[in-house]
Amino acid sequence: MLTKRNILLVLSTFICLFGLAQTAKSERFEVNNDIGYAEAVKVGNTIYISGRVGWGDMKEALRRSYISIESTLKHYHATFENIIKENIYTTSLDSVIKNKDVRKEFYKNNHFPAATWVEVKRLFSKDFVVEIEAVAIINEQKKGQSRK
Repeated sequence: MLTKRNILLVLSTFICLFGLAQTAKSERFEVNNDIGYAEAVKVGNTIYISGRVGWGDMKEALRRSYISIESTLKHYHATFENIIKENIYTTSLDSVIKNKDVRKEFYKNNHFPAATWVEVKRLFSKDFVVEIEAVAIINEQKKGQSRK
């Protein structure tokens, strides 16, 4: 039954969601129009980092992927401590597990994010052996302030 209270509740929910959609502006970093993706998208204080790939030896492939993520984090004045979620896709999960210590080079003091590791049949290029995507949260600061 539609009561005045229910109508107001639905209306206020719609207004809140519409307001959030209007204020959620996004910033894209390093857009690749050939493939059709942005290397990262920042919405509010959340950074969504597209999958970064590595090839060759798994240890070096992981390092390449994390160095690429680190480059994007630096663009936003962030570090690996800001990452809250990480997804690893690989053609050899056993090899990632064997080389998991590479992560400790980037996630200092065991400050690991929530993570998912998945073995897949193949990645975008047959040469790629790993792809890592991440989500980071940053604190908004006024221009001119530096981050510790």
